[in-house]
Amino acid sequence: MPDQLKLQIISGSDQGKIFNFEQHDTFVFGRMEDCHICLPEDTFVSRHHFILEVLPPQARVRDLGSLNGTYINDIKHGGRERHETPEQAAMRRYPEVDLKDGDEIKVGDTVLKLNIIPAVYCTNCGNEIPPERLPEDRSKIGSILCENCQKELQKKRAEELKPKPPEPVICQKCGRNVSAEVHGVPQAGYVCQRCQQEAAFDPAQLLMDLFAKLAAEKSLPQEAAELNIPDYEILRKLGEGGMGAVYLAKNKKTGQQVALKVMLSKVAVSENARKQFMREIDNQKALRHKNIVDFVGRGSVGSMFYFLQEFCSGGCIGKLMERRGGRLDLKEADSIILDSLEGMAFAHKSKYVHRDLKPQNILLQDVNGKLAAKIGDFGMAKNFTQAGFSGMTVTGSYGGTPPFMPREQVINFKYVQPVTDVWALGATYYNMLTGNYPLDFRAAPDPILVILNNKPVPIRKHRSDIPNRVAEVIDRALEVKINDRYKDAGEMLSAMRKAL
Repeated sequence: MPDQLKLQIISGSDQGKIFNFEQHDTFVFGRMEDCHICLPEDTFVSRHHFILEVLPPQARVRDLGSLNGTYINDIKHGGRERHETPEQAAMRRYPEVDLKDGDEIKVGDTVLKLNIIPAVYCTNCGNEIPPERLPEDRSKIGSILCENCQKELQKKRAEELKPKPPEPVICQKCGRNVSAEVHGVPQAGYVCQRCQQEAAFDPAQLLMDLFAKLAAEKSLPQEAAELNIPDYEILRKLGEGGMGAVYLAKNKKTGQQVALKVMLSKVAVSENARKQFMREIDNQKALRHKNIVDFVGRGSVGSMFYFLQEFCSGGCIGKLMERRGGRLDLKEADSIILDSLEGMAFAHKSKYVHRDLKPQNILLQDVNGKLAAKIGDFGMAKNFTQAGFSGMTVTGSYGGTPPFMPREQVINFKYVQPVTDVWALGATYYNMLTGNYPLDFRAAPDPILVILNNKPVPIRKHRSDIPNRVAEVIDRALEVKINDRYKDAGEMLSAMRKAL
């Protein structure tokens, strides 16, 4: 198991409850039913009091504009001062605190204690050692071997006790076993007597050949070797975001232009986590559709991951909106959303969720003289985030995603479903048509509070010429309750076709 966090309620009405976290997740405390700890009768507690984001072994608390503040080790964070009105307090920037092992969070009579349980790895092979094979007091763990390495060590020690025949001496030039010539004492780089007596023997050339052999034995990691980046010429940068950058590249041999996406982890990447991430990406390479960007290949070196994708010459929807003055006309936006819904309907039917749909991730490609929309970045952002490589993404800064994030993505971080993509598609269509976001993020400085507490503004309040039937589809896609939305992109696509 990886690093773990344990959050235990040690005082209060829910005393004894324990929450365990093994991967990137969120935890909300307050009086509302959607909170993980819900205390509706406690007047000290605000509706959404604080959010805890965990990325084991890291944890961060953000007070969500509470009335009375959140106490970390008896130090108050957030809350309203006596002389402040609620409006004045709301304008102050949200306070965040990074937690460490043993820290206590107190709200009213409720006290929660955080314990960090780090994973332990074999000091020889680097594989994780199961918790049941560790001593109870982990502070006593020093150099430790896994079961397999312990067996190998015992076997090696037993072999070392056995008498061993001398290692054969091999002539570096002719390759013969010439142990008899050196009287049983191995000599590195030995050249036999016969070879030395040959007229063509050149000691300097032999030395050069040995160096060439050593150089040839050096190789890149497996994933890096599968996709040879030196075969490509970098032409220019196409864009960048919170997790990396995208470049236009050209294959030197074939002339094919591709988009090279480079993603750099913000945290240390274990070998197991890197392999798991690559497996997730490989699972989605077969996701082929005319409205999904084609996947060409991938590779990695350490904490850096790189991917080759189809290059879409029309850029992203965000750039198109800029060229059009901030929003699109109805006909152009309708065509784009229908293409996008077709791509996502195929993905949802294939059991895949995107998780990060927004104008920057919908690209345009010229197909027979007509611009076609294609869903980009499929699976990469989702898996990169869930693997924890992008660092804190809810309480941190994450590339402008909050305007396209529904509330369940904050509350139930790990369990996003196709209905989550429906909200993001509705928000993207809303943004294309109006230049505004469904939620009014000017209402408070903390975007999490806006997502948790505010309802979308009906689209026709921003643009009255949108047909009623189209507006109804968009407004339903943006319903706060997931049961009131379309269940997936296929259902929304059918409704949109009828409305247009």
